[in-house]
Amino acid sequence: MGKRISRTVLLKLFDRQNGRCCYCDRFVIMSADYNIQQWPDAATIEHLRQRADGGSNAPHNLAMACKRCNQERGAMNWLTYATFRRGEFTEFMAVITQSPKQ
Repeated sequence: MGKRISRTVLLKLFDRQNGRCCYCDRFVIMSADYNIQQWPDAATIEHLRQRADGGSNAPHNLAMACKRCNQERGAMNWLTYATFRRGEFTEFMAVITQSPKQ
């Protein structure tokens, strides 16, 4: 994606997601300043299905993520990572590991 196209897409994603990361649900920062773009909470374009796995640049496969989440996700499935990042996985594990009350 070219810079001009990616800025347009990022603005649309920012609007669609109410300025929040698709993983951690925190607000992200958008800026044309290169230094600010390096911050952990800077907005980035995320491919939900990674391009290495056959994902495309189609709108349904794109989301906005903070730089931290985008880099931290690695090869993990986007839904698994979102569940982990929001603490839902930990809550689920706590529920299933509780012993039944007698």
